[in-house]
Amino acid sequence: MNILVLGAGTFGTAIANELSANKDNNVILFSRNQDKVDEINKWHTNKSCFPNKHLTNTLLASSDKKDVKNADVILIALPSSVIIKYLTSLQQHFKKEVLLVNLSKGLFANGVTIVESLQEQLGIANVVTLKGPSFAVEVMEHADTLLTLGYSTNEQYYIINSIIKNTALHIDCTTDIRGVEVLSVLKNIYALILGVVDAKYNSPNTRFMILTKAFSEVRVLLRSLGGAEDTLFLACGFGDLCLTSLNDLSRNRTLGLLIGKGFFSGDYKTNSVILEGLNAVNLVHSFPLDHIIENLPLLNKLHSFFGSKTNILSIEFDKLVDRKFRTVLTYGTFDLLHYGHLEILRRASQLGDKLIVGLSTDEFNELKGKRCVLTYKKRKELLESLDYVDKVIPESNWEQKMNDIKENDIDIFLMGNDWEGKFDAMKEYCEVIYLPRTKGISTTKLKSILKD
Repeated sequence: MNILVLGAGTFGTAIANELSANKDNNVILFSRNQDKVDEINKWHTNKSCFPNKHLTNTLLASSDKKDVKNADVILIALPSSVIIKYLTSLQQHFKKEVLLVNLSKGLFANGVTIVESLQEQLGIANVVTLKGPSFAVEVMEHADTLLTLGYSTNEQYYIINSIIKNTALHIDCTTDIRGVEVLSVLKNIYALILGVVDAKYNSPNTRFMILTKAFSEVRVLLRSLGGAEDTLFLACGFGDLCLTSLNDLSRNRTLGLLIGKGFFSGDYKTNSVILEGLNAVNLVHSFPLDHIIENLPLLNKLHSFFGSKTNILSIEFDKLVDRKFRTVLTYGTFDLLHYGHLEILRRASQLGDKLIVGLSTDEFNELKGKRCVLTYKKRKELLESLDYVDKVIPESNWEQKMNDIKENDIDIFLMGNDWEGKFDAMKEYCEVIYLPRTKGISTTKLKSILKD
């Protein structure tokens, strides 16, 4: 297999070096720096990245675009800010069926991932992502390392699996490419706050209290930004969050340690690590997070700290950690369960810790003049099978809502925005939220299509 690694920095060099341990791989490390290319080919070193390490004799380097033409797999280990421009300049040399593997971490405006940007702007669908708990220096030491492969086809999986054979690299995998990409950014934010906590308190109890809360916030953000919750339990999630948050080789944790010790200068422009952390915090905080932003106290604290440009990040644990268990209540018929239903239930579940759904009974639907395809019993079974839903209660009449709120100790009453203002009287007892419905889909529309 002909493999090209774009970017001869620390991680690109380490991955290229490890892949070259597989004798079936022909690996070329691509760099525009001719001096670096010559050094690697002549001395088998890359001293600017690894002063005391020797690379494998089979690893070659190149700056010649002609070598791009032979690549079956291209791994991208470049700063996210230059990826699109860099790859656009090389695209004319790509094989038709080349597989692009994104190793780089970052999100663009509006939450667009690097993989999505490559697919859209280069018009290449054959793109996967490979992320996980991996320090470059450890990879250079041939330490066994688990990475998460985000892929979409079996062929992509088989290719990646074949090129890591006989190396110290291992993979777990998911088709949730977006989730893998998003987690690679989120973990840096929370590594920063863990660094602050360790510097200020040096307490295992406090450290793991904040780590637990960080994990909870990452879960909320992951779901809100379109990732699958299960992805959090792969190497790119739990593994990378812990590695980056708890190990002093982590740049973002180190920044947190400096902030915690009061050495933070507030000079963003001259410090690339500070700028990276600041950009990640500001970018994620700027996303449309609907009503969940108040459930992200750690993110909010960092955002406020960078905005104030003070030297010390103060931590008030009562405000950051302690919070009331919140129960959400919504109602509906949920006949012919579809994506629009799933979307509003997903968003409703993100607003609290428990979601109760009031489901219209068959008798109540009759009174409303509604005809359901599925019986109450079947609709209830479908809702109860969803991870988002914790409890289903029968809705038998219009008047019961106030009673349900009191009996179930409801904190948030939620309905679609087509009911805007109709339930404002409930605000005396709980928070009332009207969420926009998913455009382009409805049960009525589905029934009409099925009828036709």
